[in-house]
Amino acid sequence: MPYEEESKNARRYAIRYLVYRDRSRDEIICYLKKKKISANAVDETLIFLENNNYINDERFAMQFGRSRILNKKIGKLRLELELKKKGLKNQIVEETLKALYEEYNENEIALSSAKKKIANHSLTNSERDRHRITKYLERKGFSYNIIYKVITNLEQFILKNNLDSLSRIPDKSPETQEPSTIKIIQR
Repeated sequence: MPYEEESKNARRYAIRYLVYRDRSRDEIICYLKKKKISANAVDETLIFLENNNYINDERFAMQFGRSRILNKKIGKLRLELELKKKGLKNQIVEETLKALYEEYNENEIALSSAKKKIANHSLTNSERDRHRITKYLERKGFSYNIIYKVITNLEQFILKNNLDSLSRIPDKSPETQEPSTIKIIQR
């Protein structure tokens, strides 16, 4: 295949790949390599995409992170792992995590996740159930300090077998908060 035609196909593949959602630079490289595009055509395509603002790793990291927090309610540790898996540089990952978890309170995300888990399963105050919630929050990527705070906060409601009052704990999940409310709570 002539180089110009290959370069044109690489651009077409990349733009088609970007239509569905933003992608990281590394994702584009991997995709084009799977399509057996030469390294020179990949580099040329990346330059074209960056010059036309089709790819921007900082923008991608913020959009991807916000989406994962709102839809999956994940913690900082898991989001860090997922961003690195997307091939983002450590500096971009750190800046993104800092910005996102200033915007969204990680304690409230963890509490919201735990409340949802308790509501969907008939949990008691047994050691086994506390362990289940702990492991669940751990898989979601929350730190042990946050998990401990959430478990002790929820324990009082489970202890009294009063799950009705559990629903009266204000649900401060990210999608129910306005950005101004979040900043006031964090101060």
